[in-house]
Amino acid sequence: MLGAGVIRMNLESLEFASPYFLDLIESQGVTGTWSWGFADNHHAWSPGLFRVLGLDPQTTRPGYERLLGLIHPQDRERVETRADLNQGVTFGQKTVRLLRPDGAIRVLSVRCEIYLTPDGRPRGAAGVVLDVTDQNMLQRARTVEQRRRRVLFEEKRILCFFNDWTNRFSAQAETSELTGLPLDEIAADVFVTIVAEERPRARAENGVALEAAKAYRMTPLMRIARHGRAQFESFLVPIRDAGGEIREWAGITRPMGSMTSPVSDQFREGLEQAIDGRHLRAARALLDWSMTDLARAAGLSLSTVKRMEENVGAIAQRSRHRAVDALRRSGIRFSLMESGVIGVGLT
Repeated sequence: MLGAGVIRMNLESLEFASPYFLDLIESQGVTGTWSWGFADNHHAWSPGLFRVLGLDPQTTRPGYERLLGLIHPQDRERVETRADLNQGVTFGQKTVRLLRPDGAIRVLSVRCEIYLTPDGRPRGAAGVVLDVTDQNMLQRARTVEQRRRRVLFEEKRILCFFNDWTNRFSAQAETSELTGLPLDEIAADVFVTIVAEERPRARAENGVALEAAKAYRMTPLMRIARHGRAQFESFLVPIRDAGGEIREWAGITRPMGSMTSPVSDQFREGLEQAIDGRHLRAARALLDWSMTDLARAAGLSLSTVKRMEENVGAIAQRSRHRAVDALRRSGIRFSLMESGVIGVGLT
């Protein structure tokens, strides 16, 4: 069901081709196919379709009505009925909700096609089902994040930006609105957002920080639309994978003197990765906590806290996050200072 159409083919069988080919394309568990021969009312479902629908192939008899019965009632009118298919009618690609027997709600992209005899009469139908739940959730999350960043820009002129591991730059769309420069020009050279006389220094500082692979802070004088200029501060932190390699850089730019906390999950992740044993010990000292107190507040074992404070071995990001989060909830503030130094204080 991903687009729709009528195919004039003289097929001897509507059965699926090779089971090995089906296993290949359905091995990820997110797609399935079905067919229905009108003359003998024969229905066939691929193994992947049973998985997507959450049905047991040993106890479920394939059928188009069975498939329709799993579609959310509010979406059912947008899906072809049995009569529609018999008459050769399809409605095109559509996205519908599936109500699985286990209670889970999945989002499916569906498409079906009609197979015709040589004289143009509907002979059968076949369809493809693709589970796009994760993509749908990701798109909704992106939409929410875009709205949140828009509000931050409108209220506080805060911007987010990213560099991938090749140092290719990606800027928030509102950067163009702030500076009056085209977004593609900013993407090609982010330093055009800084006034001309400060660009050489900013490039040099950026180069040193990237070479050292360390978080850093700079205070550029930025170009503002309609020939203005204003002092901002920018923070850039590396984000590392489980092996310690830099996967990307995340940053924020905000007006000088703003006290807004990190505004993106990526930036927060990178900042937390820069926090080591020294910062945890300093934070505990400010709170007059023992390692046992930190372990209890973070829900971690005492041995895990000891390893973190001694910088021994690789520490799981989840454990680090829990420790830092517990300290923040108790009033600790971690800040990125000049030269990439992490400051520790009480709010």
